[in-house]
Amino acid sequence: MSASPIVPWQCPPKTVLVGVDFGDASARALAIAGVMASAFDARLLALHAERFEPPPYFTIEQIARLEAERRMTQAAATDHLTRFAGGDSAYRVESIVADKPPVEAILDGAATADMIIVGTHGRRGPGRWWLGSVAERVVRAATIPVLVTRAAATPPRDVFERLALVHDGRDADAAARACAERLASIAGGSLIEGGPVTQCEAGVMQQASLVVVATRSDRPSWSVTDSVAKVLGACLRPVLFIPVH
Repeated sequence: MSASPIVPWQCPPKTVLVGVDFGDASARALAIAGVMASAFDARLLALHAERFEPPPYFTIEQIARLEAERRMTQAAATDHLTRFAGGDSAYRVESIVADKPPVEAILDGAATADMIIVGTHGRRGPGRWWLGSVAERVVRAATIPVLVTRAAATPPRDVFERLALVHDGRDADAAARACAERLASIAGGSLIEGGPVTQCEAGVMQQASLVVVATRSDRPSWSVTDSVAKVLGACLRPVLFIPVH
C-alpha cells in the first residue's frame, strides 16, 4: 500500500473518524469516540465503506440499472449508519458512506481528521497480531493516531482511567506524552510509564485501561515490528498508536 499524505493533527482531537462495519467492535469504537468528542467538543464522523464494482462484462443498460440500485442501497446504508451511530453514541455523529474499499475509505476520510478509531474482531494466528486485516493496514498506513478496540460492555469512559504509555524503541516524545495526559483527563485518570513495549511487563498491560504506543513514523509505513506485535497480541485492552517524529 502506498503511503498516505502526511497531514497535521492535534491532540486533543478536533475531528475524530470512526470506521464502521456494524459489528460489536464498531459499536464500541463509536461509544469511545463519543466520549472523546464530547470531552473535547470535537467533530465526530462515522464512515462505512461499500464498494460498487459492476462486472466487466455487463452492458451499458445493465450498468445503468445497477447504478440505480446502488444509489438506493447507498441511501439505505446511510440511513442504517445514522441509526447505528446514533444508538451507540450520545454525541452528534455525521454519517458518511463511501464507495471505496474500507482501508482506502478510512485513510482518505482521515485527511481532515486528528484521530482514527476502529474496531477489531480479535483474529489471531501464528505470526499475526490481533488487529485484523483492516485495522492492521490502517495502523501501518495512517499518518495520524489510530485507536483500535475490541467489543466490550464496560462504560466507554472507563477506557480513559489508566493509560499505559509505552514505546517501540524510541522514547515517547513530548507530543505523545501530552496526548496521553490529555486523554487521561477525560476520566480524571492516571498515566502509567510502561517503557519499551518489547520489555513491558504483563502487569503494566493488566493495569491499563488503554495502552498508548508511541511508535516510529518512518515512511512509507509505521515501523510496527513483529516483536511489538507479539506483545500487543496478548493485550485485550484498547491500543492507541501515536506516531513519533
